Amino acid sequence: MKTLYVEDLVEKVGSVVELYGWIDSKRDHKKIVFVDLRDRTGTVQVVGGESFKDLSEEDVVWIKGEIKNRPEKLVNPKIKTGSIEVEAKELKILNKTKALPLPVTTDGREIDEEVRLKYRYLDIRRPRMYKNLALRSKFIELIRQHLFGKGFLEIETPVLSETTPEGARDFIVPSRLQPGKFYALPQSPQQYKQLLMVGGVEKYFQIARCFRDEDPRADRAYGEFTQLDLEMSFVEREDVMNLVEAMIIAVYEKLDIPIKETPFPVFTYDEAIKKFGADKFDMRTPEEKIKNIQAFAWVIDFPFFEKTDTGGWTFTHNPFSAPLPQHMGDLLEKKNIDKIITSQYDLVCNGYEVGGGSIRNHTPEGLKAVFEIMGLSQEEINLKFGHMIEALSYGAPPHGGIAPGLDRLLTCITGEPSLREVIAYPMTSGGRTSVMKAPSIVKDEKLAELGVKLRTTSIPDEPKLSVLEQILRTLDQNKVAYRRIDHKEVMTSQEASDARGTKLEEGAKALVMIADKKAIMVVLPAHLKADTKILKEIIKVKDLRMATPDEVKQITGVGIGAVPPFGNLFNVPLYIDSKFEANEKMSFNAGSHTASIEMHYKDFLKVAKPTLANFSK
Repeated sequence: MKTLYVEDLVEKVGSVVELYGWIDSKRDHKKIVFVDLRDRTGTVQVVGGESFKDLSEEDVVWIKGEIKNRPEKLVNPKIKTGSIEVEAKELKILNKTKALPLPVTTDGREIDEEVRLKYRYLDIRRPRMYKNLALRSKFIELIRQHLFGKGFLEIETPVLSETTPEGARDFIVPSRLQPGKFYALPQSPQQYKQLLMVGGVEKYFQIARCFRDEDPRADRAYGEFTQLDLEMSFVEREDVMNLVEAMIIAVYEKLDIPIKETPFPVFTYDEAIKKFGADKFDMRTPEEKIKNIQAFAWVIDFPFFEKTDTGGWTFTHNPFSAPLPQHMGDLLEKKNIDKIITSQYDLVCNGYEVGGGSIRNHTPEGLKAVFEIMGLSQEEINLKFGHMIEALSYGAPPHGGIAPGLDRLLTCITGEPSLREVIAYPMTSGGRTSVMKAPSIVKDEKLAELGVKLRTTSIPDEPKLSVLEQILRTLDQNKVAYRRIDHKEVMTSQEASDARGTKLEEGAKALVMIADKKAIMVVLPAHLKADTKILKEIIKVKDLRMATPDEVKQITGVGIGAVPPFGNLFNVPLYIDSKFEANEKMSFNAGSHTASIEMHYKDFLKVAKPTLANFSK
């Protein structure tokens, strides 16, 4: 078994050691061959002879050699082992490698993400990725240590469960033993952790895997994510907030991660909207962003309910939450619904919501009232939540909890543009698994065993490409250079420019318009506004108006603000303002509010093939 790592070698000068690892690089000086041997802790220079000539980068080897100090003039102060080298005495090649499909010694940002995820087992070899995964492991270890020290129990809850109303679509799993019925993968362990409180556990936590079938973005992975799930009995809102805040401060101090302000500032929902324009915000200065300071804040006093499109009511955060004590009367009487304030508390960091929780409705009457306000019939309430209402009737203690997202917290800590960079095997933006080819077609006999029959026998071999994937494929097929940028969700041209780190005038604003009842696309620099009167003259139409949000969605498949400037993808004529010629590059949202493309303007013209590339006056 390997017992000695590269990082330990500096203390072993003069010793003969056995090393295992990969060949990171090779330099052939005829009679002498230098290689850098890499393991998970770093690299060290090894001096070898003729036997080293057959080595290739990424070969797996065993080397026995003596550790010596390097000559003073050849010391490399940039690495831990820069003062030493290993003089090889024996070499065994444990496994030869074939040519790698991607380099693993760079930071990987120049490589298309789809390629990186296809070969994720190689991508993980790069030092940046290993560093992120090692940090993740240490981060979780410190969380566990802190909570164990506070008397918490770590308890696993089921993965095969029942569908719950938590704001996203469920992943469902057919039952073989009960044909026609389905399990759901948990969006969170919400009900189970509350039932643990009914059971008298009092202090519970879990590093929980959660599953939601919702669209991916830079701060949200598709399919599955990891959160710290936590619940406590006999607590009030401030008790949970104080415990989590103290835990974060303690863990971050041990990891030497700077926090902008402690204790964390607290804003009401109304204060946050008035001051920042949103309930998740970034309080850092430009200098603090460069230094990657972590700026935490709490947001409290959210409205409990909001109107649905059909005029009814739904919860804003969590149906299992309790209102503030002074609003419990209105909840039970189902009056002043728009004024009821929930006990919800959100934790915000660097512009992201990194955690949310609440004090729960611990009485059956309170929980039942929430579902009645939402318009559920007594039959629906009993069918979906009868077990919870019954459990709360057996002496349930007051309780509350929170669920910080570990993926988002680590994304903030590392400063990575996407949380896929801190997950070992994330799914692609199109919902396909890393390395393996899921989702995949299941054979008819397996479906029959599960009691499942597909409505159509025409199954495509590949899922329909997203707009972003269509753009990337088009650019790759045309062999043009581009840069993909994953960023936090943006809704305005200025936000997009800031997130990309590009000039506002380089941004491409793609407007879907209706010209004489036919759809067209008009593209102009993001700092300009469209002049409908001038456009009508140039395009030579009688009637010209902006498409409605529903029309934009119907024509392009994406929402306003995410439309890319590729009319040819949507079979609509494209008109582009020649003012782009003043800039060498252009950038644009690529079918998503969280993904952008930067490319040369001349290459864009070649690929997008506009109907008219000059409508300026």
